[in-house]
Amino acid sequence: MRSYSEIVLEDDETGFAAYLVVDSSDRDVSFGGTRIDTSVTRGMVVELAENMSLKLAGHGSPVGGAKAGLRASPDDPRLKQFLGRFAEACRELLTSTTILGKDMGAKQWMLDEIYRTLEMPQLGVARKHRPTNRCPERLFELDGYIANMTGQGVFWSIEEALGGVLRGARVAIQGFGVVGAGVAWHLERAGAGVVGVSDRDKAVLDPNGLDLRALLAAKDDRGLLAESRLPDSCVVAARDELLAQRADVLVLAAGSYVVDGDAATRIRAPVVVEGANMALMPDAIGALHARSVRVVPDVVANSSSAALVGHQIASGNTLPSPALWADIKNNIKRNTAAVERLSKQLGIDAKSAFRRLVGGGGAGALRQDTEETHASAGDLRAPRA
Repeated sequence: MRSYSEIVLEDDETGFAAYLVVDSSDRDVSFGGTRIDTSVTRGMVVELAENMSLKLAGHGSPVGGAKAGLRASPDDPRLKQFLGRFAEACRELLTSTTILGKDMGAKQWMLDEIYRTLEMPQLGVARKHRPTNRCPERLFELDGYIANMTGQGVFWSIEEALGGVLRGARVAIQGFGVVGAGVAWHLERAGAGVVGVSDRDKAVLDPNGLDLRALLAAKDDRGLLAESRLPDSCVVAARDELLAQRADVLVLAAGSYVVDGDAATRIRAPVVVEGANMALMPDAIGALHARSVRVVPDVVANSSSAALVGHQIASGNTLPSPALWADIKNNIKRNTAAVERLSKQLGIDAKSAFRRLVGGGGAGALRQDTEETHASAGDLRAPRA
C-alpha cells in the first residue's frame, strides 16, 4: 500500500502557502482537485484529500484520492510565480503518481501553468501508468467529460432521495456558481421548481419558482446576481434567509464549512444535499441528525466528476462513456439509498454511515443488516478498468 504523502510550502514573507496531500492508497495513481483561495489551510486540504478517497470508494476506488490547495487569491498578480513554486516543490509526486484537476478558484490556465513548469501534460502520469493511444493531454479532453458534470450527480442523488418524483418538487440552492447553476439546470429539465438561490451576498426567492434563464442572465462578472437584472417577481433577502425557506430539498453548493450548528437549526427542508465538499460543519451534521433531517453527504452527491475522471485515468481513457455514466448514475443512486438505510439502522449520521459502507470498520454491522441493505452496501463499485 502506498503511504500517505504530504507536502507543505509556506512563506511568511509573502503570505503564500500551498499544500499537496495524497491520501494513503494501494493504487498506482492518485487524483484530486486544486483549490486556490485565501481560505485554504493545511487542515482543509487534508480533509479534502480524505473526502476524495471516500468519493472514489463509492465508485470502486479506480485511483487514489488527493488534493492540492494554494492559499492565494485567484486574482493575485503573483499567482503565476506561486504556481511555479508549488509545481517545483511537488515535482516528485506530480511526475510519478499524482494528477491534479480543478477545484474552487482554479482555472484551466492555472493547471496548465503547473504542468508547463513540470514540462509534461496534465495526464502525463496517466499515460505513463496506462499507455494507450486514447489518453489525451488534459482532463477536460477525456471521453465522457461533460458540462454540469458535478451538478448531474447531485441531481441523481436528489432524484433518488425524492423517490423519483421530481415534477413539482420545490428546491432551494445555496450557492449559484458552477455546481448550483448546474443542479438548477437539471432540475428545471425534470420539472422541479427552484424556489430560492443565494450567492455570496444575498438570497433571491420566489415561492412560485424562479426563472433559470433570467437568473443566469442576471449574473455579473463576479458571479453575483445583480439585483437590477432580476425579474420583478423575485424577493431579495439576507443571504441566510434561504435556509429557512419552505422546500422539499435544500442543496448546499456554496463552498466548504459554510453551514454551522446555529445555521443548521434554521433549515426547514426535510432533505439536505451537500453539493459542495464539506458544506456542513461537524456540529451542523449533528444538529440535522438529531432532528431526523435526511442528509445526502458530499461523498455521495458530489462524486460524479471524480468518478468519471478516476475511471478514465485508470483505464487510459478506454471506457465507453455511455456505459461509464450509467454505472456512475447507478452507484450514486444506490449509495444514496444505502446510506439512508444504514443511518437509520445504526442511529448514526449519513457521512458516518457512508464510511461504514466503504470501510472495514463497518463489516460487523453490515453483516447484521437486512439482506437488501447488505446487498446494496456490498455492491458499490463501478466495473474496474
